[in-house]
This record gives sequence, structure tokens and C-alpha cells, in this order.
Amino acid sequence: MPKISVIQGDARSGRFCNLLCEDGREARIFAPGEKAEASAWGDIVVLPIKGMDSESMNGLMTDGQVLVSGEDFLSRDDFAILNAIPTVEGALELALREMPVTLHGAQALVIGYGRIGKLLCRHLSGLGAIVACAARRDPHFAWMKALGVRPLHTLRLDGALGGFDVIFNTVPHLVLPYARLRELPSRCLLIDLASCPGGIDFKAAERLGLRCEWALSLPGKYAPVSAAIYMRDTLYRILEERGVNL
Repeated sequence: MPKISVIQGDARSGRFCNLLCEDGREARIFAPGEKAEASAWGDIVVLPIKGMDSESMNGLMTDGQVLVSGEDFLSRDDFAILNAIPTVEGALELALREMPVTLHGAQALVIGYGRIGKLLCRHLSGLGAIVACAARRDPHFAWMKALGVRPLHTLRLDGALGGFDVIFNTVPHLVLPYARLRELPSRCLLIDLASCPGGIDFKAAERLGLRCEWALSLPGKYAPVSAAIYMRDTLYRILEERGVNL
């Protein structure tokens, strides 16, 4: 039976390793600074979802070993779709905690209509929010209209931001610069879910007195057990596709 080295990332890593052991696998967790030890012990080395790329293992792996990186997980639609679930729930929990008003009846804007954006629109509508979504593709606008979401064009947001209570950004490039942020009412909460560099000018938001949260890695923070299950199931699929027998 191959041994699986798991290099620690966020809170999901330990639970992921425990799940492997519960399945009867021989697995151990290693600290980020123990890459050499992890590669020396394991036949399979699993890197954190974020923060450590495959190049960091250069010179440490042999030809007979298998390396599974965070990119191997994140590049898969099956994993990314499931991973969007705790991301969205974590974002909603953050909004409910930080907003002075209920989401029910609130004016909410979602920027981006990818996996996370779609789920956010659905859940916000279910909570009674008045939802708008900014995107750039005609099929996305058609889906929004079909689902009762007000469509906006990402490139034409100027002059359209004055009434929102909360904005969720999922686009990983600047979509809310100073010129757009200054349109927002002071009550508006900004939640950026995009990876680096994010989509909000955080310094400008601070100067304007806007509340802004850059909420990264929510699956590991909000629902590490569920996130670990998604990792385990996806790892098994990756290894099966590579012809690795466990």
C-alpha cells in the first residue's frame, strides 16, 4: 500500500489526512517546512490547496513518486464546483455577521457569474435579498433574467453602484477602483472572494471609510470537514486517472 504524505495547509489538511487514515490508508501530515521529510517518507505527496506550487518540490521527488499539487485540485471542475459551496456559505455567514441590516430586503451585488457567483445569486435570492449580478457574457445575462437576477455589465458599472448594501466580488482583477468605490453608500459592506490580487482597491476603500473584507480560503476556515471530504474524493479520482492503485 503506498504511503501518502500530506503537507499542512489550512485547517482542512489535518482532517483530510485523518479521512485517509480512516479509509485504511497509511498517511501522515508534515509541516510546510518539512518538504524533504514528506518526500522521503511518502510514495504520494499531496501539497496544500494554496500557497505551495509543484516547483517547490524540485529536487526532492524521485521518478517513482507521485506529486499532487493544489493546482491539480483547483484545475478540476468537479472539485471547484464542490469547493464553491463552503465558499458561498462562508461569505454569507460573514455578511450576516457584519451587516447592520438583514440580507432579506437588502440590495446585493455579485460581481462575476462563475461557479461562486451563480451559487451566491441563488442563495441570496433564497434569503430574500434583491440581487443584481455583473458579468460580461450574453448567456450569463439570459440566465440572470430567467432566475430573477438583475443583470449589469461589468464594464459599465459606473453610475450604477449607489444603492447597494453589500457587494460580493469574485473577479480576480481590479473591478472596483476608487472612482467606483466613491459611489457606494457608507453602509455598504464589501466582501472580496477573489484570489490575488483581488478585485477591490483596498487602500481606496479604507480612505473612503468603507468596510471591506478580503475573504480568502473560506472552505478551510468555514467548513474544513466538508472541504476535506471534497479533497479526499478528488484525490482518489486523480490517482485513479493516473493509474495509481491505492
